[in-house]
Amino acid sequence: MKLLVTTTTALATTLSFAACIAAHKSAVPTHTSPGCSTTTLPDGLKLGQSKYVNITSNSVNGSASIRRYRIHVPESYEHGVPVPLIMSFHGRTRTAKSQEALSQFSNQTFGFEGISVYPQGLASGNKTQWQGDPDQPASINDVQFTLELLTHLTSNFCIDLAAIYASGKSNGGGFTGILACDPVASQKFAAFAAVSGAFYLDQTTQQLPLCKPNLEQRSAIPFMELHGAKDDTIAYHGGENTRHNANSTDVPEYVNAWAVRDGLDPNANVTGTLCEGDKLVTTHKWGETLLHYKYANMEHDWMSQFGNSDSEVNLTCKEADATRVILDWFKKWRFIEAPVY
Repeated sequence: MKLLVTTTTALATTLSFAACIAAHKSAVPTHTSPGCSTTTLPDGLKLGQSKYVNITSNSVNGSASIRRYRIHVPESYEHGVPVPLIMSFHGRTRTAKSQEALSQFSNQTFGFEGISVYPQGLASGNKTQWQGDPDQPASINDVQFTLELLTHLTSNFCIDLAAIYASGKSNGGGFTGILACDPVASQKFAAFAAVSGAFYLDQTTQQLPLCKPNLEQRSAIPFMELHGAKDDTIAYHGGENTRHNANSTDVPEYVNAWAVRDGLDPNANVTGTLCEGDKLVTTHKWGETLLHYKYANMEHDWMSQFGNSDSEVNLTCKEADATRVILDWFKKWRFIEAPVY
């Protein structure tokens, strides 16, 4: 089965997330999940309220263990009516709850009327992290956990299988890249977005991990990366992290590699600007499927026009607010043929 994606740029820039998805559905069939046959919310969930939920996972040493995620189901949710799903992965040392507060995908004033899920990373040495971090034990397979979680969610909630998206901050952004590179996970998410992504090099080879998205099953991988030029935690041009235990890659090189995978010329990006003065943002666009924003004034942040736990001082303009930018990016993309669960 071919898994292609479609984009309607004019719609994406003028309509709300829900309206844009609805417009897409008029031309592209909705793909309902098994959970669309349910008539009640599981685990004592209430519409409009966020809650931690436990699931059984085989992602730790290949044996059953309990893992957690946080979920927000909007007040507009109706049983039997499929909605989009965003997964957002927290940074190292952070939590699912902090990522919910940082990303604001649960805040319906930003216009997202789907289900938002915030998976919880496991602790190692009292620090939570995701696969890809140099401190993450090899015994933990977070890609497997993510796939298990997708099966759980699509079985218990009415989700549009053509409109599932992955995002993350820092280590969670790096892990978003790992999902995009995985031959199975790359078929499940319509588009990906990383903020201040920590894209670590192998400590022995000093190369990025192998990236093998399933491009036989889809035409390209829509990928966005947002990064602060003043980031001294995961430096824009790469180098040693602040723990002095690993090197991250040069962000432009990382994005250029995605251009090659998507069949684009890395040197043929269209450059633009957003915001003004010290808030200048330089945008780079390769075709329709790859986008990168470089924020002149931002550090290791989830870029916000209002301020957040990352930064109350360094702000960006409305047009470059990470939450708005990512939602605009996601609503452009949906599968024509949905993945199989």
